Amino acid sequence: MGDLNVYRSTHPDVLATWHATLAAIEAWRPKVETLMEELGVGGRKILYDRISGQVHGVSRDGDTIPAHWRYDQRKHCLVPRRSTKQGKAIGAHLDTMRRPDPRNLKGMPATTFAADEPALLTCGLEEMDGALYVIWSAPIREAEIDPEVWERIKLSEYYGVVEAHEAAKAVSTDG
Repeated sequence: MGDLNVYRSTHPDVLATWHATLAAIEAWRPKVETLMEELGVGGRKILYDRISGQVHGVSRDGDTIPAHWRYDQRKHCLVPRRSTKQGKAIGAHLDTMRRPDPRNLKGMPATTFAADEPALLTCGLEEMDGALYVIWSAPIREAEIDPEVWERIKLSEYYGVVEAHEAAKAVSTDG
């Protein structure tokens, strides 16, 4: 794979979507925690897929497995026992509790294939100094990006912004 590819946007729609999604994620967590309490597995770590947002299950807490749950050896967590009526109902509840995806942004794919390799990529996101940065681990097809909304920036410029942002955070935590 190649070098990082970084895009920046200060487009108001992009920033509004980003902030709305962050707020939705903050609202999502207590809803899921409340549901887990209702399902008898409260207080456990909630495991979800960072790409799809789907809740896989919860961490195992000791040797006791609650009714209508089972330990999934492949996922290494407790999942609903979907072979029972109650387990199917639990699974249906979890299926509706998808974590909002902050990568659903105007003019930028959330996932795509690398331009030169058969590799599926997922972007990283970071907000700094009033702009949103999308970071790809390899080049992607430029045709997938809206140039009216996003601009590709040099890595030196990106690293300069990162350094300035980290220095500003260090100053604000020190004093």
